[in-house]
Amino acid sequence: MNRKNKGRISYTLQAISMLPLLVLGMVILLIGYHYFTQTMYDEVESSLQGVANETIALIDAIYPGDYELVGEDVYQIYKGEQDITNAYQLVDQIKEYTGLDVTLFYQDTRVLTTIYNASGGRIVRTGAADTILTEVLEADTARFYNNAIVNGTAYFSYYTPLHNADGTVVGMLFVGKPKSQVDDAVQKSLYPLLIAVFLTIIVMGIIIFFYTRGIVRTLLKVRDFLSAVSGGNMMAEIDPSVLKRNDELGEIGQSILAMQRALRTMMEQDTLTELFNRGSANRKLKQVMAKAAEQNTPFAVAIGDIDYFKTINDTYGHDCGDATLKTVADTLKEHMRNCGFVARWGGEEFLLVFDRMDKAEARKRLEKLQDSIRRLEIPYENQVVTLTMTFGVTEGEQIAIKDLLRRADSKLYAGKTSGRDRVVS
Repeated sequence: MNRKNKGRISYTLQAISMLPLLVLGMVILLIGYHYFTQTMYDEVESSLQGVANETIALIDAIYPGDYELVGEDVYQIYKGEQDITNAYQLVDQIKEYTGLDVTLFYQDTRVLTTIYNASGGRIVRTGAADTILTEVLEADTARFYNNAIVNGTAYFSYYTPLHNADGTVVGMLFVGKPKSQVDDAVQKSLYPLLIAVFLTIIVMGIIIFFYTRGIVRTLLKVRDFLSAVSGGNMMAEIDPSVLKRNDELGEIGQSILAMQRALRTMMEQDTLTELFNRGSANRKLKQVMAKAAEQNTPFAVAIGDIDYFKTINDTYGHDCGDATLKTVADTLKEHMRNCGFVARWGGEEFLLVFDRMDKAEARKRLEKLQDSIRRLEIPYENQVVTLTMTFGVTEGEQIAIKDLLRRADSKLYAGKTSGRDRVVS
């Protein structure tokens, strides 16, 4: 009786232990399929975009000049001084090298293409779908489609507008790959994995247990990493064992790590100038202050402001203002190389922190920087914009950051009220 009950308990325990393994195995298969498929689709999109950009650059290099429709009865398409109406060799070579179909549209009409109809002729002089014309040609925006129908075939496709030198949209470039080829590749890649895991689950429960336990551990490490990142810890580190995996989970780990880096860049970097933003500048200034206190080294803090920036915006427009900010940011970044860091502090103001440098040396560097700013010539619509900057610099001290910045800002204010284009220390 006891032996019988013991057998039933053992069987029950085995069944209970196998059921989660089977369920977990199925979940893993579904998750793996989803992520692997999405990764493949993302890779296709990236490769299509890359080939499209390279193709446009290649066409511009081989046929310099603008696109133009020439003729009255028989129309021909020119690129610069060369007739490209029948320049099929170029698109055919691109397809040969990449395995991707290429089509060049002039306005809404196919001019060059590697796609053939059922009769064996190229599908030139045909148009694209109305949705694509609206979203790409009319909106002047590149778009990726995962199920665009071309000549009756579903394509993964990337459409990008073509421009003449004056910025007008004159057509589109299509780069695509039949969807069936991508789906076949996904299936061929996944079927062996699905069968192997399924058979392993059925035949070797113990092996499945250890295998799935390893996967669960990896997923938990990924979860912990994502939890840390979602909690605001952009400096969190993913367990190295996740990145060492040569499977989909390793790819997921790499993707999540790339996501963290992108988020960190978005959080730390000003979008326009690509300098540190205000939040990251505060954190970096704290680090400089801590290092200066630990190593007993000097540092200096300066705030700079573009003189009469509102006049530039009002006179030339905000696009010119953005170009001015970007040019100034690049100049500041170059001058601050190996001696500290620079950040966009707000509007046309910039924060400059000089590491291992006292106020006197910082002032000398700022005066050289001013000379470079004065020599800047920013071209905009057949005009040249010049500018000056005013800086306030103060000696770094181990005080509250807001007080330190207030001192630099007061120096800047003194410079602005006393004539601008100067360094006040």
